[in-house]
Amino acid sequence: MTKEREDLKYPLLAVDLDGTLFTDEKEIQAETIEAIHEYREKGGKVVISSGRSPMSTRWVAETIGIAGAPIIAYNGAVILDQHGEVHEQSVFQHDTLLTFWELCEAAGLYAQFYEGDTLLVPAVNEWNQNWIENNIPLLEKSGGKRETCEGLRKKCEVKVIDHFYQYIKEKQPAITKIAVFDKGEKLQDFSTRFAGLESALEISSSFGFRNLEITPSGISKASALIKVTQLLGIPISQTAAIGDNFNDSLMLETAGFGIVMGNAPEEVKQTANAVTDTNNEAGVAKAIRKYLLL
Repeated sequence: MTKEREDLKYPLLAVDLDGTLFTDEKEIQAETIEAIHEYREKGGKVVISSGRSPMSTRWVAETIGIAGAPIIAYNGAVILDQHGEVHEQSVFQHDTLLTFWELCEAAGLYAQFYEGDTLLVPAVNEWNQNWIENNIPLLEKSGGKRETCEGLRKKCEVKVIDHFYQYIKEKQPAITKIAVFDKGEKLQDFSTRFAGLESALEISSSFGFRNLEITPSGISKASALIKVTQLLGIPISQTAAIGDNFNDSLMLETAGFGIVMGNAPEEVKQTANAVTDTNNEAGVAKAIRKYLLL
């Protein structure tokens, strides 16, 4: 361990993307990028921890110059090593996928399934029609190169499956994450339908019950962060985490020091040690300088 890293009380920072590192325009402010590099120059490591896909998280890391550290993607279902390769991946059992699909059908809810950087959907709709562009944001104001962005977008796919149940049964895709969407009030009660599946699913929300994000049992940003600390040889007690939503709550509680964004729901704010400014007010930068660069 270097002298500089010894001087940092929290030499590892896990940071969420949407609503945290990203502004509402899906950009990263220059002040935030500068603060991240100040922290790294002191020996700190920055780990992206997001519900986004592996390619999306790598794109962000490379754009702002923090490639070379592990990455947590799909809410912990995929951990990338320092070279951007898959270190560990957790997938759903196929019987669980089939039962879950039937539950969504019975409840009249739309679900989409994530396999690598491919999105499996039963039909094109408002929740998936712009997924590729949303998955690989341009990041033009954050240093992103349009040519690189367009090249990555071509590697992503939204695959429409006509007979979804049969496809899952026959093809047995390696699904790491499921997202469920609904315009009404169905999602808050939907979890009561999971009788018999509780032990096979980890359920969270990243938009205050406008959607549900589901990973295999025991898989979360928190569980992945623990694995990353073991990879890097840094105690979890010396880890800081910054997030803004329900899928960040356990990570904020697990880290040695949890920081929540000012735009977070009140319930999430209760899980953290400190509250910073919003994602549009360089809240991450201010948190780094106030709490980590001591």
